[in-house]
Amino acid sequence: MKNILTGPSISKHDNPKKLMIMLHGYGDNAANFIHLAEPLDLDDWGMHYVALNAPDIIPGNPMGYQWFDLYINGVYISDAGPKEYEVIDKKITENVNQISNTISLILDNLRLEMKDCFVMGFSQGGIMAFELGRSLTKNLGGMGIISSRIIKKDKEPNNFFQQTPIFISHGGKDDVLPLSNFNQSRDILKKDKYNYEDHLLEKDTHTISPDTIKLFQNFIKKHI
Repeated sequence: MKNILTGPSISKHDNPKKLMIMLHGYGDNAANFIHLAEPLDLDDWGMHYVALNAPDIIPGNPMGYQWFDLYINGVYISDAGPKEYEVIDKKITENVNQISNTISLILDNLRLEMKDCFVMGFSQGGIMAFELGRSLTKNLGGMGIISSRIIKKDKEPNNFFQQTPIFISHGGKDDVLPLSNFNQSRDILKKDKYNYEDHLLEKDTHTISPDTIKLFQNFIKKHI
């Protein structure tokens, strides 16, 4: 279907009570990312997990997907100026609409509501998760933003999203997205009065470690 994303799903339940949407990082794919559902899941959650593939394959890497290109007109994203960010912003908006449409379809099929839906995103997927939250007109059950960043600082906070519990974590030794990204993102969440908890894992690199999974499990327990 047009404007609907695809990816694998895992569930132990015939009639799940909750939905977890999983958004992978740059260069990864949904088939690989869905495996995180197994160490994360607890039986009493009644959770149905769906990992979505980003819409674009990375040139030269048929198994790797991207939510947006890291190089715009040959300029790396860290060095991007207004013109490059305009291109990135347009792509993010298109993909957020696709993610939102896909979630709505899955929720309808499962006979669940938006408040029953959790979203977790890693790295570039975490960027997409936050922008999805800013676009919604209903509260999510919760959101996890792991080893990622907030790249758009000019939007007014969404009242619905401000009420959504947010989990944000980062590795102290992250060599892909430096710790400064975490600090800047946390400052935005604090300034705009989001409902969030933050975790710095001093020994972690750019990964989702067992310690991160345990912390995210505890977060879900509190809000499920």
